[in-house]
Amino acid sequence: MEDNRLTEQLIQMHFDHLKELYRLSDAVIAQGEDGVLLCLYRVNRSMLPGEIMARMGLTTGRVANILRRLEEKGLVLRLQDADDRRRVHVSLTDAGVEAAKALHRDFTRRQAALLGYLGDEDAREALRLLGRCLNYYQTH
Repeated sequence: MEDNRLTEQLIQMHFDHLKELYRLSDAVIAQGEDGVLLCLYRVNRSMLPGEIMARMGLTTGRVANILRRLEEKGLVLRLQDADDRRRVHVSLTDAGVEAAKALHRDFTRRQAALLGYLGDEDAREALRLLGRCLNYYQTH
């Protein structure tokens, strides 16, 4: 494999197309408040803040701030565990479910548009390669 040449090409692509990479990231990754709403919507159950933190790769403080804002907006509810008052369960309110559904529809539309642009064969290959990249970062 041409390690040095390919590595340099990847680095150059990063610097030449940083704006587009951020746009791609926005198209395929939900972050912040939207990400938390989608996370709760997709798992379809209440979650502990630590679960959200681990699943999304966020810090404790970031999750706390996001949950506070979502609670202020009436989109999530935080309830203390009946058996262990130190534990808090986070769930979507009815308004949160509706907001998450709208986000999910938009997120799905953006994903489908990207895959449609690639076409079936390239989309399958892109997903295969993305899976391999994710596996690399999970194991290294």
